[in-house]
Amino acid sequence: MSESAESWRYGELATAVYELDKPVGFSFGDIEFYGDRLADVTGPILEPAVGTGRFLIPLLEAGFDMRGFDASPHMLRVCQRNCAERNLTPELTSGDMETHVAEAAYDAIVIPTGSIMLLSGWGATVKALRHMRRSLRPGGRLLVDVPPLDVSTETGPIRHWWRGEDLLTLQTWHVDYNAVTQRVTRWQRYELWQNGSLVTTELQLFALQCFGLAEFAGLLREAGFRDVTAFGGYEARPPHRDDSMWTFEAMA
Repeated sequence: MSESAESWRYGELATAVYELDKPVGFSFGDIEFYGDRLADVTGPILEPAVGTGRFLIPLLEAGFDMRGFDASPHMLRVCQRNCAERNLTPELTSGDMETHVAEAAYDAIVIPTGSIMLLSGWGATVKALRHMRRSLRPGGRLLVDVPPLDVSTETGPIRHWWRGEDLLTLQTWHVDYNAVTQRVTRWQRYELWQNGSLVTTELQLFALQCFGLAEFAGLLREAGFRDVTAFGGYEARPPHRDDSMWTFEAMA
């Protein structure tokens, strides 16, 4: 299996950890910022790589016409459950950014928190962006987050979460940065413990494609987008070099 396919494979434990670490409504500032930028959008809005609904559900509850897809059946199942618990019935399907095209179907497409980095390289990114431009109605907009390049290869401490009596842990085994491809690869080990005994282990090869500010703006233009603007720190201002996240807005 290719590296990119492995990166998309969020298993059951990875999904459980994501849900515990970033529950529905947890915001990095993105939910509020995107809500402001989309305030005049009344038509359908697509979130690719929707995950467990952390971002999608608050926007649904705010009145936006949200749709979503995800390549992970585990993530999608949890998102559907989270929506059902809140009596929300958005259109949620299985899919991925490299293949999904719905001609002129959406007024906006949103990709928060760097999910675009899950694509395997510049070619795959441009391909996905072209699909998104085709999927937007004339004058529709794309909002997408890209974190600044991080070349750190530190593995960090073992993290843990309690789910009732169950203990879930996450350990990063190894981090590699390829300066030629601008690709960071991590081996991540998820484990479930019960009564002090290890029940199951799940390994994930987590690879992320990194981009510079001007570089990603250039990819958007190569994909056919216009009026490309970048913001920093989930604020309506130009990016700073010490921002933890950049947000690009572009028009179809």
